[in-house]
Amino acid sequence: MKYLQIFTISILLFSCSSNKNTTTDLEKIGLNGNIKSLKFDHERNKAEKENENAYYIENEFYFNQKGFISEQRQYSSEGIIQIHDFNYNTNDQLISKTYFDGSRKFMNKSKIENKLNQKGKLIKQSEYRALGNSLTDSINLKYSVFPDQITEFFYDSNWNLTQYNYYDRTSSFIKEVIELNDRGILRNSTIVISDGEIFSVSSYECVEYDSMENCQRYRVTENDSTESFLNLKIEYYK
Repeated sequence: MKYLQIFTISILLFSCSSNKNTTTDLEKIGLNGNIKSLKFDHERNKAEKENENAYYIENEFYFNQKGFISEQRQYSSEGIIQIHDFNYNTNDQLISKTYFDGSRKFMNKSKIENKLNQKGKLIKQSEYRALGNSLTDSINLKYSVFPDQITEFFYDSNWNLTQYNYYDRTSSFIKEVIELNDRGILRNSTIVISDGEIFSVSSYECVEYDSMENCQRYRVTENDSTESFLNLKIEYYK
């Protein structure tokens, strides 16, 4: 489950915006300032270093000057493995993503469908991957009938984002639940959909802030009380 828990951090930055009620990707996780890039770096504890089966994917994000993701890079211990480009409409709504391998060779494309409530807030976002046999024909590109990923968004009475529910078709029996407050990540739970059983929980506590009052180091506590640390490497626009 370590792979899932580290990967899910990227879901906290799944683009969410809508007209006048725009919430930037940076604002959603409580980050301040004009941030150019952000990289999540999991600091292994002793047990994890000794576990030969542990596999991690780290995520790095680049932002445009509006505060939305322009590019996501994924790394393993062997280097960069995937690059994702994010594409928006004039209302800053995410409408598609383009996937490349670590050498920037085209892999796939997806379209995004956004569902808004009466307040104009995004409440559901679905991603549909292009079908492999149509990828060479950009004019007649065909997409999967069923979404590959779904993210649900939940707000408090003041319309501050408080929770994500994330579903992936490759893991159809579980969902990821990410809880937030105005300072960032609180908790990440993996839950069995059929009976609501909690499969695993990671709790996040910020233990170090930078000069912009952005968290740059989290203590991560698992449900078995195991602790590790998550470092955020932040670069700002000058």
